[in-house]
Amino acid sequence: MLRLFKDTVHIGLYTDRIVLVRVSGGLHQRRTQQASAPVTGNSHAAPGSAALDVLAQMLQEPLWQDADARVQVSNALVYYTTVPASEALMGAADEIALAQLKFRQMHGLGSSTCEVRLGNLMSGRDQIAAALDSGMVQRLRQILQSAKLTMRSLEPLLMSAFNRVRHQLKGDDFWFALAEPGLLMLGRWHQGHWVSLSASSLHEPLSVGLPAQLLEARLMGGDLSDTRRVYLLTQGVDSTGCASGPDLDLVNLTESKKPDPIATAYGLGFALEAVQ
Repeated sequence: MLRLFKDTVHIGLYTDRIVLVRVSGGLHQRRTQQASAPVTGNSHAAPGSAALDVLAQMLQEPLWQDADARVQVSNALVYYTTVPASEALMGAADEIALAQLKFRQMHGLGSSTCEVRLGNLMSGRDQIAAALDSGMVQRLRQILQSAKLTMRSLEPLLMSAFNRVRHQLKGDDFWFALAEPGLLMLGRWHQGHWVSLSASSLHEPLSVGLPAQLLEARLMGGDLSDTRRVYLLTQGVDSTGCASGPDLDLVNLTESKKPDPIATAYGLGFALEAVQ
């Protein structure tokens, strides 16, 4: 069957739930199935193991099988770092090696225990790198293979969300905040690339957590007054009370979008592409 006419199962792999959406192939794509299931399990087990257990059970149903698969992964299951531009880096291998060094220093990850991808390889600019636990990725591939699903992409939620709303982000210097249950990501976009990225636990209301993390990020960046514009996107988090202030120009993108459990955009600029 030509890929154009093959169905695609979009999988949202989160720490608290699994979301599945089946989209028909062909010229007139439409959703034909949608389901979700909660995730419960040991938080001290291997990364993503509880979520993968639920996914494996859901994919036993024939209605989710025999299709392409695109997987979106919660930021809670992804390790991030920023890789600075340097004239000392002579090629792609050097950039990847630097990213691996930073992951080892920040997260204690070895090159054999994680899969690393860079967002803009050999661009000559600062860039984001993402890493996923190798064991989790291997088991995910096995689960999809058992369901006769061909993995076409494996993408962190942060970049999937950013690329989906990129056309709404005005200017070339702003903060981008993405909140999901229990986690808040905050990145700084400057002159066409990422210059900083941080993650913090979110146990208080977002209206409290966002200003606190923004203040910390500004302090770490050495500038308290620069860049007032903040674009906010939430998924499963209440943004009530989040508003602009004297030093904050907040644009809540969540309010302008219809709820969508999984972004079905294609051609995204940053993906951990699967090799079968």
